[in-house]
Amino acid sequence: MEKLSDPMVQNFLTLEPLDRERLREAVLDPAAGAVLVFEGTVRNHSDGITGIIALEYEAQSQMASKLIEKIISQTLATFPICHIALQHRLGRVELGEPTIIIAVSSAHRDEAYRASRFLIDEIKHNAPIWKREIFADGKSQWSQGCRAHG
Repeated sequence: MEKLSDPMVQNFLTLEPLDRERLREAVLDPAAGAVLVFEGTVRNHSDGITGIIALEYEAQSQMASKLIEKIISQTLATFPICHIALQHRLGRVELGEPTIIIAVSSAHRDEAYRASRFLIDEIKHNAPIWKREIFADGKSQWSQGCRAHG
């Protein structure tokens, strides 16, 4: 069953720093033998480009939130999951800070890993969320999109 009673967890997109522990706590369940927390963070390189110091995220918020809800529903229908909680940052995110946190609980670890991977892949490939890479010299460029494969 989905556990989204926490208002912070229902707000999938936020300008505020992400709270890993609050998301983790939102998925705790006595039936869960596995609690998995995935954090995507800002790194200093991308596709052969170095010197990145921050990312800026923009989104079509209403559309992205509805799509994330749909992805969560798909995940719950596909995998035997207890709970899912996630948030994605918008605005400027500095080097090393989390851009997305996904927390999943399930009876067994395999389901948690598969569900988490499904969630991040679907969000990265389909949600209307765009990122701009910011460099130390003040220049920036829009990312060409996710090239990771599942």
